[in-house]
Amino acid sequence: MNLSDKVITFIDEVKKQLEQQQNGNITAANKHTDKIVNMAKKLKESGSAGKSELINLAKHEDPYVRLWAACNLDDTAREFAIKVLRELAQHPNEDYGHSAQIQLDFNM
Repeated sequence: MNLSDKVITFIDEVKKQLEQQQNGNITAANKHTDKIVNMAKKLKESGSAGKSELINLAKHEDPYVRLWAACNLDDTAREFAIKVLRELAQHPNEDYGHSAQIQLDFNM
C-alpha cells in the first residue's frame, strides 16, 4: 500500500467509524477505530513523508479527520496536535469538539 492509499484509507475509516457510531453500532465503530489507529501507525512508520501526511490530515477540512489525526500524532508534533485539538474544542456542542476537549484534559 503506497502513501496515498494509506491517506485515503485513513479518511475512509474515519468516515465509517463516525457513521457506525452515529448509528449506535459501537462494535462496528470500534473495529473502524482499530483500523484508524493501525493506519496512523503505518503512516508514522513510513518515515518523514508519512508523518507529514498525518500532519496534513490534522489540517483536513473534515473535523473528525482532523481530530483522529491530531490524536495520533507522536511527540515530535505534540504542540501542533494540541493546537488542533484546542481549535476543535472551540465547538463544544459538536461531538468532535467534546472529544477534542477530553483528549486535551486527559491525554495532553
